[in-house]
Amino acid sequence: MIKRVSIKDALSFKNVVLEPHIGLNVFSGPSGAGKSILMDAILSLFGLKESEAAQAEAVVTGIKAPIDAPIAIDGDEIVVRLIKKEKVRFFINDAQIGKSALKTLFESAARRLNQKETSDISSINMLSLLDLIARNDQTRSEFALAYDALNAKIAELEDLKKRDSNARELMESARFELEKIVSIAPKEGEYERLLELKKQLSKKAKIAEILQKAREFKELEDDVYALYDALELDRAAFEEGMNDLTAALETAQNDLDEMDAIDPESMLDRIEKLSGLIRRYGGAREAIERAEEKRKELESFESLEIDMKRLSNEVKALDNAACDLAKIIRQTRIKALKPLQEKINVYLARLRMPPAKIELSETKLDETAGQIAALTLNGAAIDKISGGELNRLRLALLAARVEFGGASDRAMLFLDEIDANVSGEESASVAVVLKFLSSRYQIFAISHQSQLTSKADAHFLVSKANGASSVKPLDREGRVKEIARIISADKITDAALRHAETLLSE
Repeated sequence: MIKRVSIKDALSFKNVVLEPHIGLNVFSGPSGAGKSILMDAILSLFGLKESEAAQAEAVVTGIKAPIDAPIAIDGDEIVVRLIKKEKVRFFINDAQIGKSALKTLFESAARRLNQKETSDISSINMLSLLDLIARNDQTRSEFALAYDALNAKIAELEDLKKRDSNARELMESARFELEKIVSIAPKEGEYERLLELKKQLSKKAKIAEILQKAREFKELEDDVYALYDALELDRAAFEEGMNDLTAALETAQNDLDEMDAIDPESMLDRIEKLSGLIRRYGGAREAIERAEEKRKELESFESLEIDMKRLSNEVKALDNAACDLAKIIRQTRIKALKPLQEKINVYLARLRMPPAKIELSETKLDETAGQIAALTLNGAAIDKISGGELNRLRLALLAARVEFGGASDRAMLFLDEIDANVSGEESASVAVVLKFLSSRYQIFAISHQSQLTSKADAHFLVSKANGASSVKPLDREGRVKEIARIISADKITDAALRHAETLLSE
């Protein structure tokens, strides 16, 4: 609720200070005086219109900030300020705030009804009214939690399915690569040893020839010992050398025996296979590490299938839980349909409007619990009715919400000529309903009709002289004159004054 508003340099307005009433505030005055400019300047403080004012400020009370409010609000009273220089800046209690955050903050506290907005007659709004009557708060909360959990699991499952579509090909690739490495079964140092063995094989014949000659020399060992003895020489060094020769001959023979056991073709094939692995991975160790990596990949793919099955079961369970709750909600809405329709039609009758009908139909499970509400007016689709009828229908819906206890107490409602293009009787009915709505809303309305202005809790006259606009609150005498002017089309007559007095006395 606005306690006080001040506006500076808003086109034709230089300085405006208003203290609106808690209930119904009506602005009237000649055409072109600046009523819409004034309304837009107030709306701009809540991010609902572009600002034409250099400065504006409003003292607002009773704002219940949402849990995810973009700025903290301390205390019941806050000050909203707007300053326009090169660009518009907004402030809440001297803390700067962005326009979108400002609109979020006042989303449920400041509403502007215009013919472009159709949220009041949307399926979502109809369903929320039915939930209000059915007292579905607890079930709706449980459904919202279940539905959010369901969507989260579905998203998780879809992600796994996308991974699975790629995993099939990747899994075959990983399995092929692993099997190839495993089939070769490389060992560290094996390749180097085989190369050395290959090198030795190439010298096998030469080694055998030399070995034979060395054996022939060994056969002369006894003759050499005899020579050392004849010459009385020390044969210790020769004996040591011969012992070394004996060991070398034995090693050489073992190598030859091993070479004889080797299939050269198998060895060359093994070297070729190991060479391919080394070219691809850099070495036997790297190939072994790659095999382990691929083994883990295959395990993860197998785990993916298990996870998909588990998630599918969880999705099914959550879907069943959400569907069960949605069914309860839909059934309670069906029961609430009759009282809501009756209440709306009570107000439509007061507003000289034909009856409305709400029809419910089911759709796939969504945040609405899988239900659609369609409203028609005397059998006609809503997009076929006039702007005046649309405005009165929205008033009937607002009044029904108030009746069922669903309106935010002292939220601000802004109306620009909502009673335009209607007859006198229709205008009077609009005024009565707005008066009722003012029990819960602080209403700001522009009007050119005597019926609405006479119902105002506070009546403000907007006038213009020498290009400058001004606004002032009217006392009873001023209200009589202004209403008489409206009645008599600017030429005030005695009959108009008497009629104005009668309207104010009703």
